[in-house]
Amino acid sequence: MGPMGAMATVVAGTLGAGLFVTLGTASSTTGPSVILVVAISGLLAMAIATNYSWIATIFPGAAGSYTYISRTFDSRLPGFVVTWSKWLGYMAACATLAIGFGTYLNVFYPGVDATVAGFVLLTVLFLVNLVGTKGYSVSQNVIFGFLILSILVLVIPGLFSIDAANYQPFFTGGFDGFVAAAVPLFYAYIGIAVAAQMGAEVKNPGRNLPLAMVGGTAVLIVLYMLTAAVIYGVVGDYTVLANSDRPLATAAEVFLGDVGTGIVAFGGLLATASSVHAVMAAGIKMPYSWSWDRVFPQFFSSVSSRFRTPHWSLLTLWGVSSFLTFWSGGLEGALAIATFSYLIAYFTVSITAGWVYARRADIASRAAFQPGAWFYVSVVVAVVGSGGLLTQAANWTALFTGEFGALSTLAIYVPWLAVGLVVFAVYWYLGDRAGTDVGAILDTLPGVPSDEWDPNIRETDPDPSDDPTPSPGAGD
Repeated sequence: MGPMGAMATVVAGTLGAGLFVTLGTASSTTGPSVILVVAISGLLAMAIATNYSWIATIFPGAAGSYTYISRTFDSRLPGFVVTWSKWLGYMAACATLAIGFGTYLNVFYPGVDATVAGFVLLTVLFLVNLVGTKGYSVSQNVIFGFLILSILVLVIPGLFSIDAANYQPFFTGGFDGFVAAAVPLFYAYIGIAVAAQMGAEVKNPGRNLPLAMVGGTAVLIVLYMLTAAVIYGVVGDYTVLANSDRPLATAAEVFLGDVGTGIVAFGGLLATASSVHAVMAAGIKMPYSWSWDRVFPQFFSSVSSRFRTPHWSLLTLWGVSSFLTFWSGGLEGALAIATFSYLIAYFTVSITAGWVYARRADIASRAAFQPGAWFYVSVVVAVVGSGGLLTQAANWTALFTGEFGALSTLAIYVPWLAVGLVVFAVYWYLGDRAGTDVGAILDTLPGVPSDEWDPNIRETDPDPSDDPTPSPGAGD
């Protein structure tokens, strides 16, 4: 995957619920000041993207967060704990965004069942991802181009239709309302590190990963700021946007004709589809990497002999997401879980990046670029910001209703984490009994052939594609 494919993963994979849903609904607590929340959230997102982009050049392997943490601290457990919850967030997000796709499809075909349409989308994207990264990259680039076009159709004429009086009152919920909007709006930037999950499949990762994450985040900030300024500037009553399932299409109806509104609605289809596409492509990397490190069933790290993709990992994600499409707690509940789990990853990876830069010169020297002292500012902003949002996320999602009943985020997260710890303990025990050389495993990068990472490490298996996990004696 080249630089455009990696950047399209960040941008097109993030715009779904962030731009086409959350940008409107988040205003219910703060009004037009959502525009300012978008800017502040963008600064936090840029700090996180900077931290990720630096450490990604040191460990350009699959599963991003897991690889960074496990290889920095020479332990598989902390990385597994962080990414186990993130895996749940990926599957829930795939399901609910797929339903969102079906909802947008209802604009053009009112009789279509949203859940069935979502299932069809998941199946199509499952097949696209099955045939490999090249198919993913090409299709995501095409979606990315059409998506940007649909946004420009709204933004460019909208800039000339703004009525400044519509921004008043700017703050409608005071400080508490302003803060309350921060968590749902941060979801608009939740995919900034998705490209890091696919580090093993990005060409020239030392250049392209930072370009994709930092550059993609900058593009997102600009798009969000312009779009927010337009939709709140052309709609006289912000509550219309807050109560709309399709806020951009609602805003387009004010000053664009049926054709323009249709193009924007089509952009909603593309946005939700591309988000599912990117999340699905990234979500398969975590079980693949756990399996590579022998803390998960081995068949999850096997790859298709024809397409070179982790088909069992992909099949599991498709199966669980498809199931959740027909049995879900709703978009808000699933996205709340996804946001909570992502924030855990952003918080811990930012700490890890700071630790490597300050205390592990041996690891830091492998980075493609060496930042100056300003890097500490990026680390502090990311740690404090994501940590603060974590506490808010637990409060914001105190209760939600749906098939699961009234459950808090932690009420779902804690049991899920307990299951993960049991899985990890079982495979750790089996590996310990088998005499697995954990040190040799941690000397590799998930998804990266040993000779591309360290020429002193050799695979004993003549065909690493059949079982990419190093043998117990590898690296001796």
